[in-house]
Amino acid sequence: MNRPATYGGATLLAWLVLASITCLHAGPQIEALGIYYDEAFLAQQGRDFTHPERAAVHPPSVTTGEFFGRPFPIRNAAYLGGLKSQLSIPAFALFGDSKTTLRYGILTVGLLGLLFAMLAIRRLFDDRVAIAMGVLVASDPGFHFFGQFEWGPFTSLLLCRGLGVWLLLVAIGRRSALAFAASGVVLGLGVYSRVDFVVILAAYGIATLFALRPWLLEVLREQSRGVALAAAGFTLAVVPVILVVTDVVGAGGGMSDRGDLGYRAQVLISSLDGSHWARLLAVGGRFEAMFEANSIATVFPGVLVVCVSMLGVIALYGDARDRTRALWLLVAVPTLGFAMLAISGAVRAHHMLNLLPLPQLIVAFTLIRATRFEGHAGARRLAMRGAASVAFLAVVASNLAVIAATSKTILETGGTGRFSRAVEDFAVSLDAEASQDVELVSLDWGFHLPAHFATRTLRAREPIWKISQAIARGTRWEAGGGTQSIYLYREGEDDVFGLGDSFARLVRVHSDLATIHEHRDRTGGLVFKSVRFDRPHTLVFDRRGRAAGFRLRWRDAAPPPPAPVARP
Repeated sequence: MNRPATYGGATLLAWLVLASITCLHAGPQIEALGIYYDEAFLAQQGRDFTHPERAAVHPPSVTTGEFFGRPFPIRNAAYLGGLKSQLSIPAFALFGDSKTTLRYGILTVGLLGLLFAMLAIRRLFDDRVAIAMGVLVASDPGFHFFGQFEWGPFTSLLLCRGLGVWLLLVAIGRRSALAFAASGVVLGLGVYSRVDFVVILAAYGIATLFALRPWLLEVLREQSRGVALAAAGFTLAVVPVILVVTDVVGAGGGMSDRGDLGYRAQVLISSLDGSHWARLLAVGGRFEAMFEANSIATVFPGVLVVCVSMLGVIALYGDARDRTRALWLLVAVPTLGFAMLAISGAVRAHHMLNLLPLPQLIVAFTLIRATRFEGHAGARRLAMRGAASVAFLAVVASNLAVIAATSKTILETGGTGRFSRAVEDFAVSLDAEASQDVELVSLDWGFHLPAHFATRTLRAREPIWKISQAIARGTRWEAGGGTQSIYLYREGEDDVFGLGDSFARLVRVHSDLATIHEHRDRTGGLVFKSVRFDRPHTLVFDRRGRAAGFRLRWRDAAPPPPAPVARP
């Protein structure tokens, strides 16, 4: 199974070229797109450590511990460990806590994940397959854009599985106790980073048991000490997950209504054909509407289907070494794909990209195997090599076409809706007013953390979670405000928490005492509205029976006549 350990100079050189091209192309656009709420949510927990004076107030799902007197991120949520936030700390400490630093840091993690995946595949196959797979992954639109503008732990999970598998192969090949222990820790960190990493390990394990049982039994028998060290390292790394396993189960149930099987299948297809990011940009980040948008796509899914058929032929008629590889892939990829479709909460592309780099490996392996086919005369062999080369180049060319089109949209629009720069640009413009005690009050999801991350002194509050809790309990929520309070809200289909229309009616009732501004993206589309009232007040959200609504209580000496409650 394992090749002798040799220096992978060709694979490393190929990765350096791919990484350099990726970074150069990312440069002009990496600052252009507005920071997304969940992107800021994960990044801010890393910045809390490097700049504790600007630490944010996080939801109860966030767990931190004190390290050198600073808040160190432990958990982002019950099912989501703080690994990605932790990985951002070195970049922030060395280069500052800017959006550019954040995104180049994320891209670096993703590219390192690709490096170790290529090195692992080199040990299992050869340099040609590893390099071809690397080209397909590096040019994949999902990898390219999620490697820069990421709101989930895609890059950290890629690093864990690439590095973890490579260390395990090194450990087996060299009988290294240290490498065994390290591989267990890294794979355990994958589970800690996001619990559904267990599904990846299960799929890999099932495929190994099915296709490589004699080799697996030999490793268990002859390197039992190393396997035990790997198991110990893995257990140590997943202890934080074990301690909160009941919370993890509960959190998973709470995500079950975010998309049905049909929607998850669309996410999988758009992740494979490279259209996911373009669709999401077209609808301003509204996941529920993204499949209403048309988008350019790659030819990768079609080539993948053909290559899976070829892989079946190799599994039946190839030599012994190729048969085991083909069988492993034919079991691992469908097992992992169906498992992701079956997880009710796996409704985002970073879940489906857990398949990466295996689909690209199938294409790389089968097309290169076709170029080595020796079962026919020279003319037919030449034709097969030509067809394989054309298929490979077609995938890469279509990948690059989708990347170019999507990048053009990013550079021209700066992102629309939830991806626009409108929130952070407005917050930055208010930083100069910080001495006047200005504060932003977010009345919908998507405002608070992008504004907080983009600024250095601006105060910001996010009462939407407490309002939601008050609604659930059937109680009243209220908070004081003054002329320095600026309320941010959305209306209509862009309103995530459903509070915007009610607040808009309240603003219309008191329009003579309010200053209202519309904030638009570069294309002219309305992103959100901001309101300032010119008197001290208390904002109240009342729930009475089935109705709920905002109202104001004025706190000056001569309040205006009482106004009716603004109901949704």
